[in-house]
Amino acid sequence: MEKLKENGYIVQRVSESGYRGIDGDNWYLNYCSEDTYFANFHTANIENSFVECCTDVEYVQRYMEESKNLGISFRILLCSTNRPEPALGETRFEHADNVLGFDVAYSGGSYYSCVLNDIVSGRIPEFQNIRLNGNGLFSSYEEAEAFLKRREELEQATTEYIFEKGDYVIYGLTEVAV
Repeated sequence: MEKLKENGYIVQRVSESGYRGIDGDNWYLNYCSEDTYFANFHTANIENSFVECCTDVEYVQRYMEESKNLGISFRILLCSTNRPEPALGETRFEHADNVLGFDVAYSGGSYYSCVLNDIVSGRIPEFQNIRLNGNGLFSSYEEAEAFLKRREELEQATTEYIFEKGDYVIYGLTEVAV
């Protein structure tokens, strides 16, 4: 298995779904809060990082406080990838974790997940026998890697489906209980 680096945190609005991966309503205060601090900080410090994770625990704490004030249910995801940057430093949440699994998605922006859109949705019948864990994710990095390879092979072998193209990253996701 490739050694993953902890890149930082993502704040995501809670949704009721069997899929608990990275593709969701991330960084929602950019459009939900009247406080422009959140959108400005995101643009200056998160948007330009390769995997759009935040390494600033104080910002995430302020984000959580504003979310609570607005009555928004959220969760914190600790993201680990094979990308060296951003890198989570010594300052981090002390917490109990819940390892969710591994997702295959764009590196930031829309966080488009192949797992959600190709497997969970049932859109690609050739993937219907792929087993995912209870979070709708792969249980291991190796399974995610094998899926990505299989997806690329199927994309080259058929014109029957339209595959979203992109620079996909395998995310190790841990939900942080803070």
